[in-house]
Amino acid sequence: MKRLGAVLLADVAGYSKMMSYDEPGTLQKIKQFSEQILRPLLEKYKGKLIKGLGDGWLLEFNSASECVEFGQHVQRALNENKFFNLRIGIHVGDVEHTENDIFGDAVNIAARLESVAEIGQLAISSSTYICLDQSIAKSFKNCGSHQLKNISTPIEIWSTGGINLSSKGLNASARDSSKKYVCVVPFDNPGGDAGHYAKELTARLEVDLNAKDWINSIVQSTPIPEDFVVTGRIDVSGSNAVTDLQLNAPGGKNLWSYRMAANMSNISALATSMSAQMSNQILMEIMKVRGKY
Repeated sequence: MKRLGAVLLADVAGYSKMMSYDEPGTLQKIKQFSEQILRPLLEKYKGKLIKGLGDGWLLEFNSASECVEFGQHVQRALNENKFFNLRIGIHVGDVEHTENDIFGDAVNIAARLESVAEIGQLAISSSTYICLDQSIAKSFKNCGSHQLKNISTPIEIWSTGGINLSSKGLNASARDSSKKYVCVVPFDNPGGDAGHYAKELTARLEVDLNAKDWINSIVQSTPIPEDFVVTGRIDVSGSNAVTDLQLNAPGGKNLWSYRMAANMSNISALATSMSAQMSNQILMEIMKVRGKY
């Protein structure tokens, strides 16, 4: 029997490694998570546990909003409790039901979305996103349409972070092989005004680095070994933001480092100015060596 549903797939990041180091401790953490976080939140958001998968869970909800709110609440709780990290994928579509299980494209797409989600984040389909009111939708950014493995049509993906372009859940065609890629990793920061500045600076760098037609910039927490990588940290000293930045070549060789302190009285203007300086230098450094990579 088919009916419309919101399907959520959650997967423990690094499960195999955790089990190899401490199998009893890992199983205990999963049990604690299930008892202290998963089941109480399922009851709160009216979800149904379809099955546990050892290193993950398959859930169904009647409401897209409640499904997404559940996922967001789970990630916040894990951020506080530190049992482990999850990737979560959500899709709304027709679900084939049997007595104790669910099947169909909705489940397959949710699984692919989970596989491309960054650690600690949610990746959802456009069919899920359009069901959300603005208070929930504002947490997501459009990551574009992507061809997911074994899914016949491209899926427009929205995420609370970025998406992991190195994931095996994406077809190779997801990346333009004719271009170099530079990955901007969201800047470490202590929160507050520094957090707002870090977010604006990251967003501006993505835009400014994309100004050249021979390079694509992406913002994601999990760089691909073949990409140039920009990492950094924002600290606060009095009224100043202290920005530390590094540009590494594919393979990890450092190409350029930068440090500058500037007043945070106007965060947007500072992010625009700093991005212009940084992106120009980053592009120059990549141009010097791009034939080698």
